[in-house]
Amino acid sequence: MNQKPETVPSPTPVLIMFTLALLSIIQLFFPDLIHPGLTLAVIGMVFLVLYFTRWVRHALTLILGWMLTGFGLSFWLATQPQWETQSLPLMMIGLGLGFVAIYITATTTAGMLDFQAKFWPLVPAVMLLGVAIIFILESSLGRQRLWGVIIPLIPAVAAVWYLTEWRRAVAVFQKK
Repeated sequence: MNQKPETVPSPTPVLIMFTLALLSIIQLFFPDLIHPGLTLAVIGMVFLVLYFTRWVRHALTLILGWMLTGFGLSFWLATQPQWETQSLPLMMIGLGLGFVAIYITATTTAGMLDFQAKFWPLVPAVMLLGVAIIFILESSLGRQRLWGVIIPLIPAVAAVWYLTEWRRAVAVFQKK
């Protein structure tokens, strides 16, 4: 029952990985040559190219591509003088947008994620983007005023979510 593949796998992804390893070694020995954030972004973009050209059609390639690109660009941006005060929120935004990109790409790419698991990237995306927005607002409004509004909202949102899930469970139970 040995079936031969219809096409021979291309050696191109292996050569690209060796090139990325070489780029990483150059970054290690000459750290000021290229900014580390840009190096990560380039590596992430290469993973995305490998995925979208269908040379490596694996979910991990897509996830690594978006996460490295998002984090790398936000890391580079956070080291720019005009953005230094907002470096942590910028990195959180970069990672959050990486998760949003994974969700958008995975739902438009057939067969990438099954129906039950397709929403997982939105959970860390919402958390990272929400905390980043809180940090940005905190620096502009002041810490005490902002947390005085946000803290009571957390249990209120959890209660509304729980009530919604409970009502859904009751409706399913009554249909049986």
